[in-house]
Amino acid sequence: MKGVGQRQVRRIAGGVAEPATDDDVVVEEPLEIRAAGETLAITMRTPGHDRELAVGFLFAEGVIASRDDVGRVAHCGRPDLEGYGNTIDVVPGPGAAFEVAGGR
Repeated sequence: MKGVGQRQVRRIAGGVAEPATDDDVVVEEPLEIRAAGETLAITMRTPGHDRELAVGFLFAEGVIASRDDVGRVAHCGRPDLEGYGNTIDVVPGPGAAFEVAGGR
């Protein structure tokens, strides 16, 4: 499952250590959000639903006004490289242009 990893844990019950077992833990990784190739932010997130997170971030920041402003949302890089999936680029749709305040 995306966003979940396994780690060995040892539980203590009544002062007695139980044998080590695998347990599910939430994974947190950075996500670089780009608008038309320009880096706007790097945030920490649980992997999964990155497209929705990136578009929602751009909407909240006033970079886009609606989903009609969005043409393509895609992870950057090659899938065989370490860190693939930790950078996502949002490209404007036809006739749209992104207004990035402050020249970030």
